[in-house]
Amino acid sequence: MAEPISKIRDVSPTKEEQEAAQLKELKASIADSDSGFTEVLEFVKLLHEAGAFDAVNSAIKAKEDIAKTLLNEWRKEPTTNAINNMMLTGQLLTEAKPEQTEAMIKQVKEAAKEADKAAKDEAILGMFGLMKAMKDPDVNRALRYGVTFLKEMGKGLK
Repeated sequence: MAEPISKIRDVSPTKEEQEAAQLKELKASIADSDSGFTEVLEFVKLLHEAGAFDAVNSAIKAKEDIAKTLLNEWRKEPTTNAINNMMLTGQLLTEAKPEQTEAMIKQVKEAAKEADKAAKDEAILGMFGLMKAMKDPDVNRALRYGVTFLKEMGKGLK
């Protein structure tokens, strides 16, 4: 007849055995993907040589001072104005149709080219020249657009 169990043996590996097994796994993993590991080591070496680790360590040590300075700068009126203006510009861009914006930018480029050519002309444009230009459908369309734009802007300035 068998003897009764009086002691329970712990068969789990010791800490040293666990570390040895982990090292063996790590070595096998490095051997399998040598190029990736080598690239990571090169990257870390470059960061070290560039002083990136020193900079990060210094920033971590001074994190409270950096945060305080950053918050103080963000609270200043010029910064808050810039943030608000960027948000409003973003809102304008999201409401505008891309096709319309693209067409407008294209026309602005073309108009700037033509205006540059016309600016080099030394001829004097008198009152009759302006009246004649207003009869041009393209000029008239641009004037209507500009006057309507200015009218709507003026309503908002009341």
